[in-house]
Amino acid sequence: MEITFNGTTLSVTSIEELSSALDRFDLEQQFELWITVQNGPSLAMLRNLDHALLMYLRFNGDSGVVTKGNQDKQGTCAYTLTNGEVNELPLSWCIDLEQCYKAIAYFVVNSGARYDFITWQVA
Repeated sequence: MEITFNGTTLSVTSIEELSSALDRFDLEQQFELWITVQNGPSLAMLRNLDHALLMYLRFNGDSGVVTKGNQDKQGTCAYTLTNGEVNELPLSWCIDLEQCYKAIAYFVVNSGARYDFITWQVA
């Protein structure tokens, strides 16, 4: 499994190392995180302050699904990607940070399985 945090690839070989890495990531108010299973699914997390969302891709080139947060939230949030691009995405896609981290841990422990305790939608 490959983990890339703000463009830097990290070596994480155990759930304990993942937990420690997530604690470090949480100290950053803005980031882009990718976790990829070789020849398999990927999970991306974008964060800007208290706003965060996940995108799940089943395979390379998949259009994927994104988290479905509070559909009453209006407006957008700007996320700065590693390549410098800024994407404005709907606030209604945002979920709690804790939910994001649980979905990431589930993805890693279950070899790329999608966490179904949150709602997903087509982007």
